[in-house]
Amino acid sequence: MSGVLVQVNDVGLRFFETLGIPLITGRDFTERDGENAPQVVIVNESMARRYWPNQNAIGKRFKFFGDETYREVVGVARGAKYNSLTEANTPFIYRPLLQNYADAGTLHVRATGNAAQITAAVRGVAKELALNVSLLNVQTLSDRIDQSLNGQRSQTRLLAFFGLLALLLSSIGIYGVMAYSVAQRTREIGLRMALGARSQNVLSLIIKQGMALVVSGVALGLIAAFVVTRLIGSLLFGVTAADPMTFAVTSLLLVGVAALAGYLPARRATKVDPLIALRYE
Repeated sequence: MSGVLVQVNDVGLRFFETLGIPLITGRDFTERDGENAPQVVIVNESMARRYWPNQNAIGKRFKFFGDETYREVVGVARGAKYNSLTEANTPFIYRPLLQNYADAGTLHVRATGNAAQITAAVRGVAKELALNVSLLNVQTLSDRIDQSLNGQRSQTRLLAFFGLLALLLSSIGIYGVMAYSVAQRTREIGLRMALGARSQNVLSLIIKQGMALVVSGVALGLIAAFVVTRLIGSLLFGVTAADPMTFAVTSLLLVGVAALAGYLPARRATKVDPLIALRYE
């Protein structure tokens, strides 16, 4: 490999166990991976597949820019989210903290119970181990996830507002067009009634003809929406761009509005005296 840009994290012992990231193959870092030991790394499965396809990544060697010695891959970890919950699979490298020491870092604690009590306990242990260590910006993983989603939530709320506005305008438009179309057929309805047609049959005919157009329009709209929603897939989390429930509810709502818009005017027209209807202009 040459000229490859990959994200790196220096981690301590039991990091993968603490964060629940399983190792697919190979081993975890141990105390033997110290400063004077051979340089080792653990890569994620995305990096293993991209740079050593159809091969076993264990035992592969590479150098970071500026390094004099090669580093050997000793393990392959399951892929995770490193920057945001919506990011695609990306190559990632873990280095043992014992070989790349830094005087500042992030402490991960896996525990159950009250977050405030756990934080106090961790501060107490840190104070006992090293008086010059300060724990800053203590947060739960849930809090960190919520913060990372703030941008997506704002975008989603804005899209939801415009989506509901578009749905409202569509419903009003469909109702208006359907109601006007049925009202224009008052003379036809009166003629059918004068020739002996039953009001139920006339009503059923008007609704069926109107719904045929609406269903065709909804079908075309679903196809167009399915294509367009591919563009906003990166803004979604926990739901797919082609979420069947969303498409179904929206379609049923529009069809229901159209059915109501056809039924009410047609029902009023069937109650009009045929002679009056025949004189309708």
